[in-house]
Amino acid sequence: MIRPSRALLPAAAVLLACTAAPPATADDAGAPGSAIVRPVSGVSPLPADCGPPPADGYTLNPNTEVLPMLARDPNRPERLVTVFQQDRWNRYGSNGTGVAVSDDRGLTWRQSADRPAFSRCDGGDYDVATDHWVTITPSGTAVAAALSMSRAGDVTAILVSRSGDGGRTWEAPVTLQRDDNVRFFNDRPAVTADPYRPGVLYTVWDRIDDQSTSTTPNWVQPVYLAKSTDDGRTWTTSKVYDVPANSGVIGTQLVALPDGTLLIGMHHETITEGSTQVIRSTDGGRTWSAPTLNVPAPLAVGPRIPDPDDSGDPIRNAALPLLAAQPGTRMVNAVWPSQDPDGTFHVAYSRSADGGKSWSSPIRVDKTPAGSAAVPVIAASRTGTVAITYYDFRNNTPDPATLPTDLWAITCASGCTKPGAWRERHVEGPFDTRKVPLTSVGRLLGDYTGLVSTGSAFTAVYGVATDDDANPVDLHSAIFAG
Repeated sequence: MIRPSRALLPAAAVLLACTAAPPATADDAGAPGSAIVRPVSGVSPLPADCGPPPADGYTLNPNTEVLPMLARDPNRPERLVTVFQQDRWNRYGSNGTGVAVSDDRGLTWRQSADRPAFSRCDGGDYDVATDHWVTITPSGTAVAAALSMSRAGDVTAILVSRSGDGGRTWEAPVTLQRDDNVRFFNDRPAVTADPYRPGVLYTVWDRIDDQSTSTTPNWVQPVYLAKSTDDGRTWTTSKVYDVPANSGVIGTQLVALPDGTLLIGMHHETITEGSTQVIRSTDGGRTWSAPTLNVPAPLAVGPRIPDPDDSGDPIRNAALPLLAAQPGTRMVNAVWPSQDPDGTFHVAYSRSADGGKSWSSPIRVDKTPAGSAAVPVIAASRTGTVAITYYDFRNNTPDPATLPTDLWAITCASGCTKPGAWRERHVEGPFDTRKVPLTSVGRLLGDYTGLVSTGSAFTAVYGVATDDDANPVDLHSAIFAG
C-alpha cells in the first residue's frame, strides 16, 4: 500500500529573505549555458517551540527549507510566489509554511510575514503541514494548498488559502476535506487556476480508504477533486476517479487546456507495480477517461535512489509525474522518474500534441553520465520551449561521508521527442546531500521543486544544503534562458 511510506515523507520549508538587488537582470540569463543564481538564506521565522513537542520517533530539522512550489502571475510575469515547508520533521510534515514573493522574476525575494494558517505555528489548528502547492489566477489572486494533519497522522485535512495581494497576506483557510478516522488518509494536494476561465480553480488529491485486516488487504486510494468558480472563495468536493481494490494513485496534478479539456497526471500503484498515468475530462471534470498515458514507473516510495557511495544512506525516491502545457495550445509535456535494470533513476519524457489523447514514446532526456538523476520537474513557455531541472551526483567524490550534488537544467525548443534535441547547463553545486533532512525512506532532496516560464527565460526555486549547521538547508533561485 502507498500509505505507510507516505507517513514518513519529509517536506520542508524555504525562507527566501530580502537581499540587495543585484546588478544583473533576468535578460542576462540569455547567454548560452549561463544561469543567474541567487542564494537567499534565512533562518526560521516561526516562534520557538510553536510546533508539537519532540517525541520518540520524531526528529525536528530546524531551519530547513525544502519542497518549494512556484507560481507566476499570468498578467504580471515578473511576479512570482513560492510556498514551501519550514522546519521539517523526519515524519509527517513541517512546523509551518514559508512564503516569499519576487517582483523581478526571481532576482530578489522578500519574505511574507503573514502566512497561510495551515498549522499551529502559522496560527492554524493542526500540528503540522506538508505538500504545499500554489497557483495564481487570471485576477492575480494567489491560492495555496496544503495537507494539514495531527502529529500522528490520524487527522488529515486538505486546506486552501487565498491571497489577494500577490502573496503578502493570506485569508483564513477553507477546508476541502477533513478526516479524523484512521481509516482515511488525505494526501498530496495540487491546486491549479484555469488560465482560460477566470475564477475557475481545481484542487486534486488522493484519499486512502483502508479497511484492511491483519490477514486481508482491502484498500483503495482514489482521486478527489474540489472545484471553485469564484476565484477560490468557495469550493465543491467530490470523488472523481476510482481505482480497483488494493491499488491507488498519488501525486495528482491537473492542467487545463484552451478547449476545456482537463488532464490529471498521476502515479498509479498496486502492491507490486507502479505506472505513470494521465487521464482526460472533456466535461469540466465530471467524468474521466481511462489512462491515455500508462507507462511503467518505479514504486512511489519503494526503492530508494542508489547511494553512489554504497554507504547505506540513500536518497528518497519520489516517483511522481508532472505535466506542463504550452500556453494557448493542445501541446502537453510529461516528465517522471524512470528506473533502469541496474536500479539507477533517470528522467523520462513524453509529449502529446492532441490534448492528451495520444502520447509519444517515452525517452530518457537527462544527461547524467553515470548513476541517477533525481527529482525532475518541468515547465513550458508560450513559444513551446520546454525546460526540465533535476539533481544528480556526477561530481561525487570517494569520501562516503559526503555526497556532492548538483542541479542541472535541460531545455528543448523543437524536436523534443528525440534525446539529442535537449541541451544541458549546470545551474548550481555541488552541495552535500548528506546534510539534507534524513528520513526513514532516505535523504530528502524533494518530491518536487519550483519551475516556471517567465517569457524568454525560466526561473527555478529549489533546495540546497549549506555549510552552516545552524541553517542547514536553504532555498535558492536561478534564472536561465530557454
